[in-house]
Amino acid sequence: NRATKSQQKRARTLNTDSDLDILDEMLLSYDRRALPGSREKNPTVVFCELFIRSFGSINPESMVLISLILQIIYLFALIIIISNKDYEVDLYLRQSWVDKRLQTPNLSRPLDLNDPNLVKKIWKPEVFFVNAKEAEFQFVTVPNVLIRLEPSGNILYMLRLKLRFSCMMDLYRYPMDTQVCAIELASCK
Repeated sequence: NRATKSQQKRARTLNTDSDLDILDEMLLSYDRRALPGSREKNPTVVFCELFIRSFGSINPESMVLISLILQIIYLFALIIIISNKDYEVDLYLRQSWVDKRLQTPNLSRPLDLNDPNLVKKIWKPEVFFVNAKEAEFQFVTVPNVLIRLEPSGNILYMLRLKLRFSCMMDLYRYPMDTQVCAIELASCK
């Protein structure tokens, strides 16, 4: 039984090494500047998901204070005060797409790549948050980023971000108002 476990571990290590060799070989002719579907002149469809880990502090007392001030001052000042309301979000941005150039049936399993040098070598969508005022990538000991490459060419790109967004508040129905603060995601291309 012990020999079997040792052999399985060794086989996994050999597969991992050979999988990384296959990836290294693929990346020699891979151009990360070209869109995945550019040869066929097809658009690259990217699916995006946001997983919100936490919201920064939202202080309801400051909301009430702003509302009271708004009842006293002019409309021009109202716009200035409201436009300064921000909120912070700690989130994971997950993007997935198919890159046929990285399609490799020889891979024994999906590869999880978190080495920043490997991550830089693969095409990634250029997305940004339209209403973000500040953005911070999460680094603890290494960048908090992952690319999962499946043998089929499906790519999952996940990174952790801390963002500060602006939120225009509509206090017209105060104190019965409800605020809706959007997170707007867009593509550069």
